[in-house]
Amino acid sequence: MPQNIHERPSTSRPLDDAGARRALIRAVAAGLVDGPRMGRRFHVAAGVPLQPSPRRRHHRPYIRPAALERRRGPTVRRLAAAALLVAQVGTLAALLTAPTFRVHTIDVSGAHLLSRDAVLAAARVPQSSLFVVDGEAIESRLTQLPWVRSATVTTQLPSTVHIAVTEWHPDVLLRHGSATTFVAADGATLPFTDSTAAARPGVALLLDYRRSTQQPLMDGLPDLLASAAQRWRSVYGCSLDVFVLSSSNVLSAWSSTGWQAVFGALDSNDALAAIPQQLAVLAALKGRVDLLHPTFGYIDVENPAAPTIGGHPGEPATLRSDIAGGALPPTTPAISVAPAPAASATPTPTPTPAPTAAPTRGPVVFRVAPPSPTGHG
Repeated sequence: MPQNIHERPSTSRPLDDAGARRALIRAVAAGLVDGPRMGRRFHVAAGVPLQPSPRRRHHRPYIRPAALERRRGPTVRRLAAAALLVAQVGTLAALLTAPTFRVHTIDVSGAHLLSRDAVLAAARVPQSSLFVVDGEAIESRLTQLPWVRSATVTTQLPSTVHIAVTEWHPDVLLRHGSATTFVAADGATLPFTDSTAAARPGVALLLDYRRSTQQPLMDGLPDLLASAAQRWRSVYGCSLDVFVLSSSNVLSAWSSTGWQAVFGALDSNDALAAIPQQLAVLAALKGRVDLLHPTFGYIDVENPAAPTIGGHPGEPATLRSDIAGGALPPTTPAISVAPAPAASATPTPTPTPAPTAAPTRGPVVFRVAPPSPTGHG
């Protein structure tokens, strides 16, 4: 048979066993991919609803239908929540009405000047359940008392209320006429009675001889007098007996050694502000005059640049009686204080005696220069 001139001769080699297996696998895979797809065995047309079968299957646990679960679930939860709420309300009502938890005891501490009755009257603790006691409201009412600095209210089961108050400390004991009153730094006043007498030690005495009814003290004066009284012995070497406001509103202080410091008329805020400087000048005179064994009756420091001494030492008998107690007379005891001479005047026609010599009868003027900026006096 003649050979076709258009047919190329085959140059491929026969496949071995491994190549034949690979070719067979490729052919099978290509047949699966390229072959026709089989249709679904179960097909439901769109829009056709499905209904569950009433037949129960025993090979798996029973599952409650979702619709029934949705109907019954919220109802059970609501009933459980309602039962719990009723139980809570009943428990709360039992606690609020139980006699065991009603306020039976009120403990008051820290009240030394105020009486227990005064604290309780201001606190107005309700005689109700301990659980409804408003501690902040009680504290607010207590701090409205002028003599209460702060207050703390706590409760303790089953029926106790604790009230702790902090009082203002009295600065001065003011005596005017027949009335004796404690005065605090904030201006609060409290009558001096047997129940408040325990606060008397260490409180400076102020005798007020001003006429008419009791006038309020200037703001800051009680605190200033209390500070001066506390440092009087350490600064001047002797104790303080009493502060005095004369009928003409002149402030002075009497030392236990029999001399009087005169600060001048207390008629303005400037006069009050000058008292610390006057006390400093009085301390500067300690090295120039004998304050423990005075030969003079007063030191007038109304003009701090030119303090004056004069008079005879010793407290008047009427003043000692007023310090001891009792109603004050309507006028100031006779205490002679010579006015300071003018700068150009001569104190006496005779030479001025030394401050430590025999008691002086005329005033002696000291010149106190203010300190220089460099610190040299």
